[in-house]
Amino acid sequence: MEDNSLKSSILIIDDSTTALRHISKMIVPLGYKIHVAKSGLQALKLLTIINPTLILMDLGMPDMDGFECCERLKRSACRAHIPIIFLSGSHDDKDKEKAIDLGAEDFITKPVSRDDLFSKLEEHMPWVQ
Repeated sequence: MEDNSLKSSILIIDDSTTALRHISKMIVPLGYKIHVAKSGLQALKLLTIINPTLILMDLGMPDMDGFECCERLKRSACRAHIPIIFLSGSHDDKDKEKAIDLGAEDFITKPVSRDDLFSKLEEHMPWVQ
């Protein structure tokens, strides 16, 4: 990966510490800076001080689910451009459709494989590959 990946960051939003660790371990070797949030509310607060290149977001979280968080981000003029990829255990096509309708770029079903994740990162972050 080129040196410009070091300037790129990914925000991972998931209420599961295990999932955060798993996804982070896959991404760190690619050279991206990783930020984590354990809820949609925590992510929105964090986004006042960081500007990630991409967001990986769980669908089911307490306080604010991924749909609501996505909707809020896409309504924000300064955050609407950030690509969002949902990571979810849901196999329901309606959830996938709703995520895309709300402005997410993609949807990966958990458990997340390294190949699927890398493929989606390359697809949605081509400028840093």
